[in-house]
Amino acid sequence: MTRLVLVPSPFVGARSWRATAAQLPDAVIADYRPLEGPDWYETVARRVAAQAGDAPWIAVLHSGAGGFAPAMAEAAANLAGLIFADAVLPYPGRSCLENAPAWLAQALHRLRQADGRLAPWDRWFPEDPLPRLIPDDGERAAFQADLPRTPFAFLEALSKPSARWEAVPSGYLQLSRGYADTADLAAARGWPVRRHRLNHLAPAAHPAKVAAALSELGARLITGS
Repeated sequence: MTRLVLVPSPFVGARSWRATAAQLPDAVIADYRPLEGPDWYETVARRVAAQAGDAPWIAVLHSGAGGFAPAMAEAAANLAGLIFADAVLPYPGRSCLENAPAWLAQALHRLRQADGRLAPWDRWFPEDPLPRLIPDDGERAAFQADLPRTPFAFLEALSKPSARWEAVPSGYLQLSRGYADTADLAAARGWPVRRHRLNHLAPAAHPAKVAAALSELGARLITGS
């Protein structure tokens, strides 16, 4: 079976996929840290491709990792599919900041620290959302301890123009209400779309449901049915 490679958002750690990976014995969690430039997207793509191996694989991109899809298609000839899990769609030729809604871009500027890095993701909100999103104390503590401080320069870097990713079979897994519009865009592209009423951190909080949905979507991308 084509391997699923679970790619975390650049704003959370690889631990975000650990519980789901435990439900998918052949899956690989891609830990591409440290996030560094100048070729931010290409560096991530090369590191993920190296961890994926030589056999055909499907990249499962969570949240902000959706922006890495074009670079991954350029870096890996054996990339057999893309699954966007509550993820942004690619934005070739633009930056993460330019792609973000105006309110979020403004918030990210305010979250920039004196050392040029963002505050950890759980501090982006007026109230810590983790107790609500990940009820299990142990899983939540491990997730929180793994949160990176993303360089603000990454947000300003351009994703290089590329159309190759659009030839890769793709699907969308909506996990939270906030990504309903993005799932609609994926459906308009003719992609298979699966919608669940979970939450954005469902890979950590609801691993069995996420794993089942990924397995089904992955099989569909491979068979083309």
